[in-house]
Amino acid sequence: MTFPYDSFTSAWRQIGLNLVGVAPGESWQNVLPDCQSVVVYGSGGRQLWESFLADLGKNHEHLINEPHPLDAFIQRALHQIDPHPPPSRCWVRCAANEQTFADFRLLGHQAGFGRQSKLGLLMNSEFGPWFGLRLACFTLDDLEPTGPLTGESPCETCDAPCITACPADAISATDGWDLKTCATFHDISEQCRHTCHSREACPEGKQHMYSKFQRHYHYDHKSGRMALGQYLGISSIGEDARSNWSEQI
Repeated sequence: MTFPYDSFTSAWRQIGLNLVGVAPGESWQNVLPDCQSVVVYGSGGRQLWESFLADLGKNHEHLINEPHPLDAFIQRALHQIDPHPPPSRCWVRCAANEQTFADFRLLGHQAGFGRQSKLGLLMNSEFGPWFGLRLACFTLDDLEPTGPLTGESPCETCDAPCITACPADAISATDGWDLKTCATFHDISEQCRHTCHSREACPEGKQHMYSKFQRHYHYDHKSGRMALGQYLGISSIGEDARSNWSEQI
């Protein structure tokens, strides 16, 4: 068995999965018995989003027919990159309709994608909080782990503008992000409907911040998907999409 690490990594980079790391496989026997390693792929910055928009521009049906078009875009790429995976490996996407569950927050930490932050997100050395975990390949091949990272998080020496930027007061200097407080605020306010103000305020990886359009899609999938339809001129997606997004791509 030889995991084609270089060829897979090159293929995924072409569509914007520009982060790759290896986690040890011991704790993932429920996904693949005798698993030795997990190769984790992520997308930093806007490259994947730009590839996704280019695909939708050429294939409107991918937006019309798919309730989760970005997840479907990754799935189609997977079928092209590894159409017939052998029993020695198993792919799992970080997707709404994925059949197999894997905790990608834990996988990202184990693979060395970043250090813990006050935001509740991993903090990447290049992209800061502006990256996503997309899929992982569980394999019987024994690969050298790339994480977890050692050393302190950049949050330890930061002035923490994320704390004051949060309208819900869901982040504290001592305890970091509180999920319950954040979720409760979302129930009563629309201030964070299309973005996270604390994530925007983070100084790490600022040049890689998602576009406003991209943030809208990720934070409010339903109206974000309709906004994509409006931008691409696909009326069947819905009539109540937000206007004037074309300048925010």
